[in-house]
Amino acid sequence: MARYGWKTVRPAAWALVGLCLVLQAQGAGRRRKLAPAGVVRLKGSPEAIGRRHGKLFKYHIRRMLTEYIGGSYAWERDKEELLARVRTMKSSLPDWYLTELRACAEEVGVKEDILLYAQCEGDIQSLGGCTSFVAFGPATHGGTVEMGRNFDYWGLESTRECAVVLAVVPSPEDGHAFVSIGWTGILGGWTFINEKGVFVSNNLGGGWATDPKGIPTLVMERIIAQKAASVDEAVALVRGSPRMRGQVLIVGQAGDADKGVPPHAVELSYDAQMVTVTPAKDGLIFNSSIGADEDAVRKLLRRRFHRPTSPIHSAGNSITLHSVAIRPTEHKLWVAHGPPSHAHKSKYVSYDLRRLFRR
Repeated sequence: MARYGWKTVRPAAWALVGLCLVLQAQGAGRRRKLAPAGVVRLKGSPEAIGRRHGKLFKYHIRRMLTEYIGGSYAWERDKEELLARVRTMKSSLPDWYLTELRACAEEVGVKEDILLYAQCEGDIQSLGGCTSFVAFGPATHGGTVEMGRNFDYWGLESTRECAVVLAVVPSPEDGHAFVSIGWTGILGGWTFINEKGVFVSNNLGGGWATDPKGIPTLVMERIIAQKAASVDEAVALVRGSPRMRGQVLIVGQAGDADKGVPPHAVELSYDAQMVTVTPAKDGLIFNSSIGADEDAVRKLLRRRFHRPTSPIHSAGNSITLHSVAIRPTEHKLWVAHGPPSHAHKSKYVSYDLRRLFRR
């Protein structure tokens, strides 16, 4: 059941959905179009999570599919070929993921292969560019752990309707609770942090070797968020999985001072044939495929007093669709969803991660 706070969201009344969810976010009184989407909690078995996702957002998932997929000339021209490619990769996907996908598609009334194509359209067709960092120790003032991510993609009008923050709480035997920032109908998103303090985001890059049966990027991220309790576990998952195409993942963990576990972060650059792991240098791992200024981010991170959102805000640009800052040791997440561009210029809304992860 998708609950947040004391209200149950009724799938038939989007106006009530928007009101109930936004009221949970701090600063809810601001203009709706400049505020991020509210948080939606999805809890239980893979089938329960998928069905609730589909019931709550039937219209919005159809809206996403119409724009994200249906507006493409390549889709209209090569639809059957593209769906054949999607079916090829299914054998590599976890059963729990396929169960959730199937349940969501059934609730929305769309073919599961079309919904699956939305999860990997970026791997097969279009490319964007993003900026991600994980900083700790000497890279930040006082050694605090800070994480940031801008998702940069060319103008999707559905940002206003379909952008969402999902708090997904699987049954304990199915994995870790996590928060993702993405779109309705995307079974995860582009930016994740889980209850173990593991952060993952994807950036354009990696090698050129491909595997049509490999796992696409957004599914790989979802697997890491739900199954990995550390950077090392995330690296092992990537190494041990077939990979569809080249990509760069930024993976970090907050660490646990009480248990003597230090923070850690790596850049995972991979393709179908290789995986290269680059650890953080001087407490910072930074990657930008849109040319963001790393030095500017470094300077802001080292300032004694700076807003948690300032470093990632400085890397925003005209195609930023969401902007995220995280201080995991403070259990704080800040999200800005905006109009179809310049999300970082919208209001960043703060969330308490402990509340979102609660079982």
